Amino acid sequence: MTGRDTSIDNAKGVLITLVVLGHLVWPVPSGDRGADALYIAIYFFHMPMFALISGYLSRAVGGWEPVIKGAKLLLAPYVVFFGIHWVLQTAVGVEPYPVYEGHYGLWFLLSLFCWRVLLPHVVRLPHALPVTIGVAVGVGFIPFVGLELSLSRTIVLLPFFLAGRLMRERGTSPVAVLSRPAAGVVIALALPAAFFLARWNIQPMLYGNNSYAGLGPAIPVGLVGRVVMYGVAFGSGLAALALVPRAKSMLTRIGSHSLHVYLLHSALLIPYRAIPAAHDVIGSTPWLLVPAAVLLAWLLSTPIVVRASLGLVSPFSRFRRHRQ
Repeated sequence: MTGRDTSIDNAKGVLITLVVLGHLVWPVPSGDRGADALYIAIYFFHMPMFALISGYLSRAVGGWEPVIKGAKLLLAPYVVFFGIHWVLQTAVGVEPYPVYEGHYGLWFLLSLFCWRVLLPHVVRLPHALPVTIGVAVGVGFIPFVGLELSLSRTIVLLPFFLAGRLMRERGTSPVAVLSRPAAGVVIALALPAAFFLARWNIQPMLYGNNSYAGLGPAIPVGLVGRVVMYGVAFGSGLAALALVPRAKSMLTRIGSHSLHVYLLHSALLIPYRAIPAAHDVIGSTPWLLVPAAVLLAWLLSTPIVVRASLGLVSPFSRFRRHRQ
């Protein structure tokens, strides 16, 4: 992993493990306040920070290069894993979702593709970050912007992606924005806040995948919730990143293969969620969730699994090797 930033890989390792952990909390709301609080605490920031780090690692390149590269790296595995999901859903008796919706986490590939294509144009906007936040808040009023093509999430999370790129231009690492003492205070406040909020079903407000009208509560509630979400996500997310270990560890390997963990665990979620016996053992026992998520992330990032799944996660990689 020569030339890689260990602290960023560690941050990705933490975030992808939290993705797995959040998906293991099932069903949602679970009826267990501790599990629901854990879920809310994770969803406060984990995908916004994944978007932010993705922006930090992305180049603002115009022309056809990001389109072609994105199609190979992101859209190709999207198609592959949609096919895997379709087969698994059919096998367990679940109606397959439409190809343009990207369930079980596939939506992130669509959004990342769009962010990278848009980035060279967005960074040129005057006051780009507040503009994208304003657009993200405003799009909630449009009822037909939702799951389709991950359009709502793309717009809602674009400010985080852009913030990551702006950090890169200013030479600021996402893991060093806050001091560790300040980060500890923020996390100490966020955890009891999540436990307090777990008495209500606020989870849909954390996804960013629907209009305000589609959330259920009154439109002003959704509007305020989205505005608050930006503050909570930036605050708790940057605090969590500041607490990430800097030294090379198991997290480094998990983070360097985060796409493998992300896509492979998405396929495992289908039988896990469709068969009650599969998720009742862990899903109804919150204290088992953390070690289960760590173990799964570790297993899916092992060299043997990464090599075996390379053709699925990166379909064009073998094609490139054959050409060489």
